[in-house]
Amino acid sequence: MFSYSLATVLSSALLLVSVKGASINSTSPVATVKNGTYVGKYVPEWQQDQFLGIPYAIPPLGQLRFARPKSLDTAFTGTRNATEYGFSCYQYSNPNFTLSEDCLTLNVVRPAGTSPKQKLPVLIWVYGGGLYAGSTADPQYNISGITHVGQEIGKPIITVSINYRLGVWGFLQTPQLLAEGNSNAGLLDQRLAFRWIKENIAAFGGDPNRITIWGESAGAQSLAYHLLSYDGRNDNLFQSAILESGGPTGAQVQPLAYYSAHVENLTRATNCWTAKNQLACLRDLSSDQLWKARVTTVWNPLIDGDFLTAYPSTLMKEGKFIRLPLLDGANSDEGSNFGVTGVDNETAVFNSLLSWRSYAIVPNTARKLLELYPNDPANEPPYYIKNATIFPNKGLQWRRSAAIAGDIVMISGRRKFCELYTDAGQPVYSYRFDTPLWNAAVTDGARHFDNVVFSFQNISGALGPLPKYQNYTNLSHNIGRAYISFVNDHNPNTSRGNSTLPYWPKYDLKKPTNMVLNSNKTYVEADTWRKEGIDFINSVAREILA
Repeated sequence: MFSYSLATVLSSALLLVSVKGASINSTSPVATVKNGTYVGKYVPEWQQDQFLGIPYAIPPLGQLRFARPKSLDTAFTGTRNATEYGFSCYQYSNPNFTLSEDCLTLNVVRPAGTSPKQKLPVLIWVYGGGLYAGSTADPQYNISGITHVGQEIGKPIITVSINYRLGVWGFLQTPQLLAEGNSNAGLLDQRLAFRWIKENIAAFGGDPNRITIWGESAGAQSLAYHLLSYDGRNDNLFQSAILESGGPTGAQVQPLAYYSAHVENLTRATNCWTAKNQLACLRDLSSDQLWKARVTTVWNPLIDGDFLTAYPSTLMKEGKFIRLPLLDGANSDEGSNFGVTGVDNETAVFNSLLSWRSYAIVPNTARKLLELYPNDPANEPPYYIKNATIFPNKGLQWRRSAAIAGDIVMISGRRKFCELYTDAGQPVYSYRFDTPLWNAAVTDGARHFDNVVFSFQNISGALGPLPKYQNYTNLSHNIGRAYISFVNDHNPNTSRGNSTLPYWPKYDLKKPTNMVLNSNKTYVEADTWRKEGIDFINSVAREILA
């Protein structure tokens, strides 16, 4: 794929959603949005209408590469097919998807026959993947399952999933891009998709004033940034949020100077280092040239003075965030994914903290963390192993490292957001997902991402014949019902007649609680464990670039 002219860009925006062999008949669902009419497909096994691969922006090709997305402002006549997923955005891995920079599309799934007059609540999915991987075409993110839960319990919703640019394509950070106002392009992709949905979802039968945003990991991290964006300005693009294993302080927001070495590596790899205008050189490369020379750096969001005006911890402290109902949670053993392996003693853990990821942890902070997180395997991931079992192949103090890492990356931010939003008078519901997967190793526990198959109602497809795993299926359905109730009513309890979950209390600063989502028993617990350690982490969030 080579550089494109503006004419090619505009024509591609109008013609993207074409389908090989797709047919349009009298039963095909139709939706007329602001720039034209799309024909979707009816899916009988779900009793749903699907509209797939709809563009929400001009493809970011040629001189639009790395730039903020541009709205589709050209109408078309006739109809366009919307019956297959669009291209997946370029990313570091090589997944089983067709990759392209022409990837800014979204998908809409609704109960079959939904009328534009119905005004159903809307749920928008934003995938995770570290801001360097992910796609709405991933079968793990099939939004038909969660949509079907709403159909089953009489609380129908419309679900939307969005693609956004990743890695260097979405988060290249240079002085020139900052000066152009083009930093954080991937986050701005998400923002433009939210605006497109706000402006067009009524055509599909959705209510533009009842929109919930939903994300996991880097998807949830992204949504937390949206809640803090523009100094907390509320553009009324969404009215509630569900965050799974991701929040405002888990990933670093790096200063521009941090990226100078990464930019040098990239430009040297692409023969753009000596170019008079390095950015122009990078934009002139073909898509394949850039992908083959990619630098597998995690390009994090930048404080750009516009979308993000300060570090998240500062914005929260100053009260600059959008007030809305929040459902927020994390998994018990998040640290299993983030702890440092090969650490056998306290000195090794200390040194690993000083160089861990790209956090700016200073020696005094590392010493305090070691004081607050002593080497006690009975209180370290995986938490369901309540004895002194160690895992020599990972390091004799790996579990200690994992305890610190999980709380820094995922759990501290979850607790901070719950406290922040509760203090602001918003209804908040918190969970702890505590179900190890059926095929997990004993060292894993309930890891990062393990909850996703439950949220998306993909249990039977992943496990095979029931009832061997009926307890997993029951938990998945209960999670789905709670989510659908929250999307409809901003309260996960309104469909409890169809659920075996106990009553889910609101978060309370005097008595903070989590719903514990365990396949053997769901229950409510006090959200006070590791309080001293997590409070300390939140107190030094600004130090570690959050």
